[in-house]
Amino acid sequence: MTPHPLKNWLPYQLSYHEKDGWKCSWMNLENIRITAPFFEQTISECQVKRKEKYRIASCSSTDFLTHIAEEIPHLKPSAFIFHVSRCGSTLVTQAFSEEEQNIVISEAPLLDEILRAEEKDLKITLTQKEQWFKAAVNLMGQFRTAKESAFIIKLDSWHLHFYGLLRSWFPETPFFFLSRKPDEVLASHKKQAGLHSIPGMINKTLLQIDPSEEYGGDFTRYTADVLQGYYQHMLDIQKAQHPKNAFADYADGPSEMISAFASFTGIEIKNQEAINARLNYHSKAGTEPFQKEMPINSGYQYEQCDKAYENFRKIYSTKIIGQ
Repeated sequence: MTPHPLKNWLPYQLSYHEKDGWKCSWMNLENIRITAPFFEQTISECQVKRKEKYRIASCSSTDFLTHIAEEIPHLKPSAFIFHVSRCGSTLVTQAFSEEEQNIVISEAPLLDEILRAEEKDLKITLTQKEQWFKAAVNLMGQFRTAKESAFIIKLDSWHLHFYGLLRSWFPETPFFFLSRKPDEVLASHKKQAGLHSIPGMINKTLLQIDPSEEYGGDFTRYTADVLQGYYQHMLDIQKAQHPKNAFADYADGPSEMISAFASFTGIEIKNQEAINARLNYHSKAGTEPFQKEMPINSGYQYEQCDKAYENFRKIYSTKIIGQ
């Protein structure tokens, strides 16, 4: 069978200009397998190589995006990973990216741009967003080596607030949720801030933060309020007991989280030794040996955030709901 001429080409960015409308940027990955901790790192690697060959960027209309997605053979998503950040989600995806039969897409900016498209264009419809999102997912899950058998997508942490929409689009796909104690998450963001821990980087309304609340440069208190919203939303999701949802917590331990994910999704672990070896290194820096974190001091205690986590943990269980 002749390969599709756009095999190995992936959409990676969606941009909007009032005059020209929506445009989608593309990248030819050629023989590069996606194994970096984050999707954009692989794209950056390809961009460097691309500059050596081409001078003109590749872009298209969104109609082209949806059209091509129907032509290229692909896997359906095996699982979506939702998380509160700094809770082991990257470690899980890195472990499964060790095996070549797994396609792993981690926090692809394109998927975020589609979900939040109305922030740039108020005329965007839910139908358009669904078509674009599914098209992007299909192209990211394309068969590139004929060895692929599983397709894992890790979302951004604030995509917890898109749970209802995503569940309506993917009613039968396993959704795996990861959490962690708030003081440990806050301490991690204090060392290296994530986007959602910096006021103004992510829409406050999306994060369910009072737009009128001023934080006076107190990023940790702001992040605690963001986490509070995450835990409250995960509690509501958990209470619904959807049979395709499962939960795990960083306190369970890395090996336990990975085993729970594999068991829940049905994704086979073929090389346990490779996964165990990956656990010895930092999730976001594969050559840096993992070091246990120092004990957290009392400066990261926020009553409402802690209470939201405790309420979530009261009915938390690593048992797979519905099985």
